[in-house]
Amino acid sequence: MNIRTFLGATPRTFLAVALTGLVFLAPTAATHATEAAWARLAQGGYTILLGHGRTLGNGEPLRPDTGDCAGVKTLSDRGIQSARRLGMRFAARAVSISAILSGDYCRAQETAALAFSRSKIETRAYLNPPAEDADPSAFPPDLIAAIETFSDYGNQLMITHPALIRALTGTLPRQGEAVIVAPGPTPGGQPRVVARLLLD
Repeated sequence: MNIRTFLGATPRTFLAVALTGLVFLAPTAATHATEAAWARLAQGGYTILLGHGRTLGNGEPLRPDTGDCAGVKTLSDRGIQSARRLGMRFAARAVSISAILSGDYCRAQETAALAFSRSKIETRAYLNPPAEDADPSAFPPDLIAAIETFSDYGNQLMITHPALIRALTGTLPRQGEAVIVAPGPTPGGQPRVVARLLLD
């Protein structure tokens, strides 16, 4: 469309052209945000909060999800594929992971085991989902301490539950989206969110 035609365009045509421009701009902004998040992780010293993969049930697994998780399948086929891609994403970026922590629930452990070497995974009860009647502002002290005292050339990855991430950071991640936090709590006592990273 040349300038003469553009100036004579109807409001509807003008709106369509403007929206087309936004469509082309949005991926660029998202790409910059993603690259900025990866650049932060390359520096090390951050905690990566990530929800478990999709389960067989509608939000909850169909089988028991605690206890001995050996041989227990809690994730759906889509969840399994997404979990396997997680490790590939970090490997492709050569991001250093110093520690991989998981909640006690099998869905979290299975996600971690599929994404990373099982021998590197440690379970922590403070990464379990909060009780329904729990005070959303009462964060597990051990969890806060683990984030605040972490200092390393690499990063620590915590595979947990979306409900805990929302209570902890005030933001609910999408499926396959990581929330990156740094030492230095906000005035409300929540960890300081520095970036979000879509991995799937």
